[in-house]
Amino acid sequence: MSRLKYLIASLVLLISTGVNATTYIETLNGPPSAFHIEREAKKLKKIAPFMPLQVGDKITIRKPTHDFEHFRDKENSITLTLDNGISKILKYTDTQEKSYTVTATGSHNVVTGVMNTFYAWFNRLWKNDIQTPPKPMVVQGEPRTIHALSMRLFKGNNAKLIAGDRELHLAWYGGEPFYQVQVFHKGTEKVLWDEKNIAKAEITLKKQRITVGSYQVVIRDARGKTIIGEFTALTDAPSLLQDSEAQAIEQSNLPVLSKKTLLATWLAKQGAWYFEAYQRVASITGYYPAQLLKQGLERGKRP
Repeated sequence: MSRLKYLIASLVLLISTGVNATTYIETLNGPPSAFHIEREAKKLKKIAPFMPLQVGDKITIRKPTHDFEHFRDKENSITLTLDNGISKILKYTDTQEKSYTVTATGSHNVVTGVMNTFYAWFNRLWKNDIQTPPKPMVVQGEPRTIHALSMRLFKGNNAKLIAGDRELHLAWYGGEPFYQVQVFHKGTEKVLWDEKNIAKAEITLKKQRITVGSYQVVIRDARGKTIIGEFTALTDAPSLLQDSEAQAIEQSNLPVLSKKTLLATWLAKQGAWYFEAYQRVASITGYYPAQLLKQGLERGKRP
């Protein structure tokens, strides 16, 4: 390759992958009332993780007014990733006297375009914090209310997963513990997993080889109530991940957890691949955007 062609190819890669990333909101700690962002003297109505910011945006963190606003037992704060890749945390004391003003951001690129696609969805998840309980079901003869057993993770019954050696993350709602989880390879007599005495409505099943084919997941609670979900294991996801947007995210300089969560969110929008997306964030702990995505998918929400 000639030097000129090499330089052109390198420039295209630089632009498309967003190496010079935008300044954006990485995560928020606090309720919506804790944050005030102005753009051109107007308050932004929707803010959320993965929201790109613009030069001149003014950010103010408000003082907590009651115990609820000490969200997750921490002080209200917003974490920004600046265009140079540096993380910046803003708290009430940082903006008490003067709002923080965004002074620099990268040019629009593929990654910021993806962020613009999804931040409004994250705004809805964040506002609700996905805490609305399932509709309760009163069981006769019992002194308490039991939530109906449901598994919205498989909403639509068209879930797809990349075949291979891997753990399997599952979650459901309601029912009466203890639970039993079974995973069958349909069309064969093979039972991949059969776990009993599960106390919580979620589980990470130990790594096994998932071959190409269709699978059935059966959850049974202590009352004998069952729910069934199905997924298909395929090998054609790697070609999907060659999409220009997916490649741009993969090759960007985003922080590791941001990159994993944004790519999983992108996958969740690709139809039935939401189940693969769930597997990619289910094991991430301590990172709020991943938690929002995980819980959203568990409740049958899709970007």
